[in-house]
Amino acid sequence: MSGRARLPGGEPRKASQRNTRRAAPIVSRICPAWRPGDQVRWNGRTGVFRRHVGDGEHSEVASAERVYRVRLVDLR
Repeated sequence: MSGRARLPGGEPRKASQRNTRRAAPIVSRICPAWRPGDQVRWNGRTGVFRRHVGDGEHSEVASAERVYRVRLVDLR
């Protein structure tokens, strides 16, 4: 199909509608469901997942007898 892009009814598009761009695809990251006692890696360290903090973004990880508050997306 050649020619200018037209609306479904056949009429031409307005000037403000001509050079539209598609929205960027939404990239969603799937986080695994961590349970207490699971081995996790964070910042090159190995630790044990302790609990979810409750804000939906952070968790507690025990590593080398210390407890760290870590973002869930940073865990592997």
